[in-house]
Amino acid sequence: MVVAMQPDAKTATKDRIMKILLRDARKKLFFRQRRVWTSDPEAAFDFREAQELYTFVKERALNEVQAVLVFENPYRCEVVPLNPSESEEKKVAA
Repeated sequence: MVVAMQPDAKTATKDRIMKILLRDARKKLFFRQRRVWTSDPEAAFDFREAQELYTFVKERALNEVQAVLVFENPYRCEVVPLNPSESEEKKVAA
């Protein structure tokens, strides 16, 4: 799934290929800090590493969340569900 968001020239960096954001799948809000969520992806916390995001989600037992990978050049976003559905869990367990 591709999410339409506009790039912000102030936050684009040459060193970073992508940002890794956490989004609530139902509310469509991005994690910012502690218990603060925002609708603005530019204000969202960049986890920088997939493992850091995964650990954060697992330690807090967050459900119905997605990783949003924001690529700078060319600008695009990819959404990755982080919680498998029950049917997927049963397939893995079988």
